Amino acid sequence: MKFAWLIMALSVNLCWAFSDISIPSKDKFFFGVSNAPAQVEDQLSDIWMDFAQNGHIPAFDNYAFPEDRIRFWTQPEVEIALARNLGTEVFRLGVDWQRIFPARGQINWQAVERYKYILQLIKQNGMKVMLSLFHHSEPRWTFRQGSWKNKKMVDDFRSFWTLVLTELGPSIDYLVTFNEGQIYIMMTQVAGIWPQVSKPFALGLFNFGPFKGRFETSLKNMARAHKEIYAWARSKGASYPIGIAHNVGYYYGKKSFSKLSARVSWQKLNFRFPDLLAKSLDYIGINYYGIEVVKGLGVPFDKDYEYSDSGRGIYPEGLYKILTVFNKRYNKIPFIITENGIADGNDWFRPLYITEHLAAISKAMNEGVNVLGYIHWTLSDNFEWGDGYCPKFGFVDVDRQSPNFTRTLKPSFDFYKKVIETRLITSEERQNLVLTFRTKIGQLRPMCRLDNGTTALKEPRLVPVKNIDWTFKL
Repeated sequence: MKFAWLIMALSVNLCWAFSDISIPSKDKFFFGVSNAPAQVEDQLSDIWMDFAQNGHIPAFDNYAFPEDRIRFWTQPEVEIALARNLGTEVFRLGVDWQRIFPARGQINWQAVERYKYILQLIKQNGMKVMLSLFHHSEPRWTFRQGSWKNKKMVDDFRSFWTLVLTELGPSIDYLVTFNEGQIYIMMTQVAGIWPQVSKPFALGLFNFGPFKGRFETSLKNMARAHKEIYAWARSKGASYPIGIAHNVGYYYGKKSFSKLSARVSWQKLNFRFPDLLAKSLDYIGINYYGIEVVKGLGVPFDKDYEYSDSGRGIYPEGLYKILTVFNKRYNKIPFIITENGIADGNDWFRPLYITEHLAAISKAMNEGVNVLGYIHWTLSDNFEWGDGYCPKFGFVDVDRQSPNFTRTLKPSFDFYKKVIETRLITSEERQNLVLTFRTKIGQLRPMCRLDNGTTALKEPRLVPVKNIDWTFKL
């Protein structure tokens, strides 16, 4: 009886706190899902398989058929049918550079034709195509020559993107040149957490007078490549919008040195790349996963925040703040949420997580920020970079023990489908989501990283759901 009165009291309070979330119609705002070649395609031997097979990804070989990712190359029909049934309006995917150019000057035309088939299949199923050119992977031969810190990379990349845009251009509705370019550079050339171009070198993040660190050198080469793509596409009469999918963290430091580190992170990781590209962007794609509480030079877990299974601090308010800050800085450039999602093995957090981030987006839009759409990461659980198969970001579970990779819809699949159909989440629905989530407080859920926020685990450890209210309040 006492529990019932508590629920009633909480319900009354929530009724006062929450309002409806109304999403614009399909012609003004789209919903989508996203994936990346190196995370979903089978029959792809690349730098990520090298990294995994050399023992650098703990949650890899303890899963069945790890090299297969989720077989999007040989069985794309499975994912595309799921996306159609979900009501997906924009399907974001990429093309793999090494698959098309296994060696410099050598073109795999069968791969080009296969990509044509996949894009046409997406279109035939009533969805638009958002195509990414560079999504955290490159050929072994460019990687060995120094990747983006080598200016030759721009010329090598040109051969790839001119072929792709010439051959696949008619099927493209939105183009992403680079996905999280600054993160790829940071992780491969500075931090050394992902496949290492060279030995980790923290000072490579900084410039010293006329000497530019490897971070800045690489980023400027990427920017040059993006500008070439933009100019070329416009000269050819391409009508699709061109932008980047840019990872933006809400970096926050509590103490003096940590505050300084957070400010450096904002400048280097949030602002620097779009600053270089602002005149060659039709939109800025925002990949947002949460707050990064900086402590010194790291981002360990903080007791005041709840974290996803992959160690990202849950903070919907940060998305609203980022959209407003970016809107002022990059005046008149519209935004697309090109990635937002949560690693949530139990599917306990995901419906409320999506709801509260849509609330943040809705408030920003009501205040004049031009947001064109929301793309969820991801459709089906897949290979997640240095975390391997431990984090579960999808609406769909993949049974890796099954020879056919049997798919099972999670409850959040139907939730997102309804949001797409109705364009509405009522205050009552928000209240019920909160009440349902609060029944999980104290229960154990999986965590794929240690408390330092960086170290990936072979098997998830179990941690209790915190009694923290992370819903959107502004």
